[in-house]
Amino acid sequence: MNLGSAKTADLLRSHGLRSTPQRRAILAAFEGGPTEHLSADEVHARASRDLPDLGRGTVYATLAEFTELGLLGAFGAPEPVRYETNTESHDHFRCRLCMRLFDLDGAAHREPPRRQGFTIERVELRAEGICADCGDYGAGLLQGTQAILERETPGDPFGGRGVAVAETSTPLGPLFLAASADGLLRLAFEDQADVARLRALSSSRRGSQAARAHLDQAIEKLGGYFEGEVGQIECAIDRNGLADGLADILVTTREIPYGGRLSYVDLPTQATAKLLGGSFGANPIPLVAPCHRVTRGLEIPELFVGGAERRQWLLAHERQHAPGR
Repeated sequence: MNLGSAKTADLLRSHGLRSTPQRRAILAAFEGGPTEHLSADEVHARASRDLPDLGRGTVYATLAEFTELGLLGAFGAPEPVRYETNTESHDHFRCRLCMRLFDLDGAAHREPPRRQGFTIERVELRAEGICADCGDYGAGLLQGTQAILERETPGDPFGGRGVAVAETSTPLGPLFLAASADGLLRLAFEDQADVARLRALSSSRRGSQAARAHLDQAIEKLGGYFEGEVGQIECAIDRNGLADGLADILVTTREIPYGGRLSYVDLPTQATAKLLGGSFGANPIPLVAPCHRVTRGLEIPELFVGGAERRQWLLAHERQHAPGR
C-alpha cells in the first residue's frame, strides 16, 4: 500500500471509514505485506515518514479501530506478563472482559505446522473469550433488569410498617422513594413495574414521622447529588426491609469512589457472579447504592436498572464534577 493509492482509500471506505491522511499513512506502514507483524511503535515510525506530525495516540487509537472492524489482525497480550507456580506445559484462556487468565485442561493444540528451516521447541495455545463468571454476571443483569421492569414485588411491601412514599423531580425524570421508620426501602425510576403503586401512595401523607424524616433526608441528598455535590448519597437504609443478604451486596457499591468504576470481580463480597448481576440489575435503591459504577471487567454493561441512557448520564455527571477535573 502507499499513502495516496486508490486501493487504500477504497479499502477504508469499504469498512465505513473516511479516507483521511492519518488512516492512509497507517495502512501504508504495512509495506511488507501480509507476512509482517508490526508493533504500534513500528507503525508510528513508518507512518511518520509521510506525516511527521502524526501523534502516537492517534496511531494506537486507529490500530484499535482497524482491529475492531476486521481491517487488521492483532496478536499478543496487551496486559503485563503474568507469573505462576505451575511450570508444566499447559494452555491458557484469557477473558477479554475481566482480563483474568485460566488454565485449560488437556492438550488443546494440534500438531504444529512445519516451516522450512524452523525448529519448533514449544507450542502453546491461548484462547480468548468470555469467562463463565462474566457470562453469569451478564445473565444475572438481564434477569434482574427484566424483573424490575416487568414484575411487581409480590404482596404490598409498601402497605405496612408505617411506610411513607414520596415523588421528587430530577434530571433523570421523576423518582419515587419509599421509606420505613428504619430507612429507605425503594428508589424507583418512572418506567419500573411498581411505580403505579408508588405514585398512588405518594399523593397521601401516610407513613410514620420517622419514615417521612428518612424520605426528606434522601430527597435532600439526591438534590445535592444532582446539583454536583461530590460523595455518596448519605441516608439511612432499611436493611431488614430488603431481601435476605441483598443489603450486604448493595452496600459494597458504596466502596467505589464518586466518579470511579470497579469491576464486579473486585467488589468486597463472596457472592456469586450470577447473584451480583441479578442484585444490581434489580437494585431497589440505585444511586444510594451506586451500581452504575460497577463494570463487567473492562466493559460498561448496556444493562442497568435505570436503562443505558440514565447510566451514561450518571457517569458523565460524575466525570464533570469529580475532584481534580
